[in-house]
Amino acid sequence: MFSSTRITFRVTLAFICLLIAVITACVAIGLQYYFSKQITVSTSQQFAEQVAKQVELSVSKMDDTAKNTTSLLAKYSSLIEGHTLVGEADQILTELLIDHNDFYAIYYGFDNGDFYELINLETNQKVRKQLNAAMEDRFVKIHIYTDDEQRVRKTEYLNDKLQVRHSKVEESDYDASSRHWFINANTKRVVKSPPYLFNHLQASGQTYSKIVHGTNHVVAVDLTLQTIAKQLNGSFEHNRNPDSIEAYIYDSQGELLLSNLNGKDNAVLNVEPLTLSSEQQALVKEVGSLSVSNEINWAPVDFSISGMPKGYTPTLISLLGQKLNLEINFINGYMWSELVSLYQNGKIDVLQPVHQTLSNKQWGVYSKPLLNLPLTLATLPENNTISSLSDLNNKRLAIPEGWSLVAAIKHSYPEITIVEVADLQTALLAVKNGTVDAAIDSQLILAYTAKMFFIDGLQFHTNIDASLLSFDTHLRMVAKDNKIIELLNFALENVTQQELAYLSEQWLTFDRSAQAVDASTVVPYKQLITLSKDNANHNRLQVIEIENTDYLLFIAPTTLGTEEQNYLALLIPSKLAYSEGLSYVTKSIIVTTIILCLLMPLTYFVASPIVAAMRRLSAENTKIKQRKYNAIDVEHSFIKEIDDVFDSLNQMAESIQEHEAKQAELLDSFVKLIAQAIDDKSPYTAGHCNRVPELGLMLVSHASDCDEPHFKAFKLDTDDKKREFKLAAWLHDCGKIITPEHIVDKGTKLECIYNRIHEIRMRFEVLLRDAEISFYKQLQQQPERESELQLELNATQQALHEEYEFVAKINQGGEFMEEDKITRLEEIAKRTWLRHFSDKKGLSPLEELKNEQPDDVLPITEQLLADKEGHIIKREQAVEYAPHLGINIEVPEYKANLGELYNLKIGRGTLTAEDRFIINEHIIGTIKMLDSLPFPCELSNVPRYASTHHETLKGTGYPRKLKGDDLSVPERILVLADIFEALTASDRPYKKAKSLSVAIDILHKMSLDQHVDIEVFKLFLRSGVYKQYAQKYMPKEQIDEIDLTKYL
Repeated sequence: MFSSTRITFRVTLAFICLLIAVITACVAIGLQYYFSKQITVSTSQQFAEQVAKQVELSVSKMDDTAKNTTSLLAKYSSLIEGHTLVGEADQILTELLIDHNDFYAIYYGFDNGDFYELINLETNQKVRKQLNAAMEDRFVKIHIYTDDEQRVRKTEYLNDKLQVRHSKVEESDYDASSRHWFINANTKRVVKSPPYLFNHLQASGQTYSKIVHGTNHVVAVDLTLQTIAKQLNGSFEHNRNPDSIEAYIYDSQGELLLSNLNGKDNAVLNVEPLTLSSEQQALVKEVGSLSVSNEINWAPVDFSISGMPKGYTPTLISLLGQKLNLEINFINGYMWSELVSLYQNGKIDVLQPVHQTLSNKQWGVYSKPLLNLPLTLATLPENNTISSLSDLNNKRLAIPEGWSLVAAIKHSYPEITIVEVADLQTALLAVKNGTVDAAIDSQLILAYTAKMFFIDGLQFHTNIDASLLSFDTHLRMVAKDNKIIELLNFALENVTQQELAYLSEQWLTFDRSAQAVDASTVVPYKQLITLSKDNANHNRLQVIEIENTDYLLFIAPTTLGTEEQNYLALLIPSKLAYSEGLSYVTKSIIVTTIILCLLMPLTYFVASPIVAAMRRLSAENTKIKQRKYNAIDVEHSFIKEIDDVFDSLNQMAESIQEHEAKQAELLDSFVKLIAQAIDDKSPYTAGHCNRVPELGLMLVSHASDCDEPHFKAFKLDTDDKKREFKLAAWLHDCGKIITPEHIVDKGTKLECIYNRIHEIRMRFEVLLRDAEISFYKQLQQQPERESELQLELNATQQALHEEYEFVAKINQGGEFMEEDKITRLEEIAKRTWLRHFSDKKGLSPLEELKNEQPDDVLPITEQLLADKEGHIIKREQAVEYAPHLGINIEVPEYKANLGELYNLKIGRGTLTAEDRFIINEHIIGTIKMLDSLPFPCELSNVPRYASTHHETLKGTGYPRKLKGDDLSVPERILVLADIFEALTASDRPYKKAKSLSVAIDILHKMSLDQHVDIEVFKLFLRSGVYKQYAQKYMPKEQIDEIDLTKYL
């Protein structure tokens, strides 16, 4: 026995140390994460400041070096003789390129258009590849001059000792004096150009130029933007994920100048050269290369980013060049009006993209269309009624300057005020600010510009006048180049659908993501523009959300070597920035977890008394869940609180057991009450619901104890199983509670709520009286025929009596209706009688709803027996059963058919098909009622057992048409019990009870016909259950001798 002394539960709290250790570790790790995050932010701030400073210093240093070098060379006119360089000029220039490896080239432009250039091949690998230089080459010298009245370009490939490895001479139309770096140069200071495309390299960069002292010639130094980009990318080399950092250099309007994402490889097409005729090949060889215009800002069709050609048409033209093996050189850095001027002066071979108008038709020959660009107007939303350019009369319309559209609109719509602006962005901003009423361009260009520059709140008007100019864009060349245009048209005709799809996806699908920055002139995120305008956001790290992703953003002002204010923005994904801190935290968690795991055995040992007690409690609780109340074994514990819990558990089990017993008793009482109510409802069911359970329980008990193969697997060995079967037997006919009483009690064919034979009898009475009245009327008119008329009256009355007797007899349903009886019934039905009163009056509301026929004109002749429309009772709604119930029963079309002939013609018995369905529907009611009840798991088979006693082994039963394999032993037993009780019941007023031997014989025949299980039938006989039941429930006169050898 345990001592009465108990240890309080508080003593066990000492073992909470493990939990305290975990909490302490979590707090420590949380603090470590917090401070690591703060350090990360501080480190990222320093990193961003360092990058901004490094980029600014690098750019500034390159800018100063380029300016100083240009200024120095401009002082030495002695290097020039005539229109070329002499003496040690090559040596001096190559040494400068070696000392300043960032310089792409140093060159001179002469006032007669000649050009002398030394190119540094070590700037980057792209330069060497672009110029087809060998690895041993160090410099490339390009000299453009006039030789025998022919402009030529001489290219020499030099090694590091300035020895010529290879040289070539080819025709050239390059004129140095027409280039903007030459035109803009002066003697006072070095002029730095905006980014543009280098003619020979076809790469973007900037030029530093100045007039050579005492001459009209210009010296220039080139820096490629790749050099600056390399400086920008070099800042991220030591970062663990440099590709995840986004860096942008842009102006105050958001126009992109440089990005570390620019120039990353994009998917390109593998273009196969076309098969050219000998004449076409000769033309390509003769042409050599084409200089093509490239606009600055007509995205996404034709534009440039930092001097690099971008857009639909430059890509398409490059594609045409690849197909024809024709070199394409883009010329950019000029406004549209300047490009037109260069074209007209013969400095550009191809002007594009061009709309063909009456005013520019004489400028040359046009290619086939490149792209269709319908005109569209952009206005504020309140100007939503504009459908034509004429609606802008006396209003202001913004158009980029130099457009051919300006002259066309001025000519056709002189009342519109044209406002020429620098570019389309300016035009759209003017519309949004209300400075002008509308802007015009193609829908594609307007939508692209509005989206890329974040200009919202505009409305676009399509389908405006198309007569001003063609919607198609073309390539234009001078008339003498008609053969070249034909060659380009040939290439255009051979552009594949795959290539067109590529062009469309690359340039006509607007994408603001960072991955698409190569195809945009603007930074991809509006926040960069907005935040850069506020000085408070400069030079500090802040967290912003972009497309549901957190970034650390750093913005710093930078000049990029220009006079205009620009900005450097660095975007670092927060996840990347905090990854290192998270790594430390993860390591701490792992180490802490290992330590805690090492402490686990100790805590297990210390906590074992409580754990053991809890396990015992859990085991006893499981017994309660399984309702094994008598198996509960209460143990005592030296922990007082646990000991109290054991006592409480025992008391709870006793209380639950008592409560369950009372609930079971209450449920059984309700079930018996329902069964008794069904039996009391109609004498036609009598004590059926009470006797079937008794018979079923007798037989199922023997089946459970039987060791024969058919019953060996069946055991009713628990109280729950016995109670489950008992409840199912009591509830097997619970659905009869909803069966109409007049259907259950229907004793004649014409009976519904009452026996309608009385209606028929009254009609015969009427016909009898009508015959007598007819007799007396004829007798009054013809007294001399009295004897003849009397004979006719007697014959008619005799026939009516016989016919009524026939109808009354077949109404009882005691005999089968042969064909001759049906024929006679139909003949009787043809008799008529005269109705003088309306059958539409005195009806119930429900009858009035069903009887929609108008009143008959009275008097009216009626048949003696008839099937009328009013006899049909239709269903208010379709009969449908839930699929999970498995009901498979044929449903009659009508709810009821009260037709007199229809009912009297019933072949056997008194029930029509509709009546029989209503009777059978009681089992469906049983299924639905029991399916809706939440039976516990130990009673889960009650709905099934209670609803299958009308099934057969061969699948002809109802309502599920189950077969023998689907029926369990309890279900088969209830089938027999239900049938045997019905055959032997002596308290049914409508039929005589069968004797015991007759009932057994009927059961035997039903078992042979697979209505009843033959093995259950044999067990019924062998076990003597039939005799026990008969002695208890059957009168002695029903019990007779049975020869069991006939059946076993």
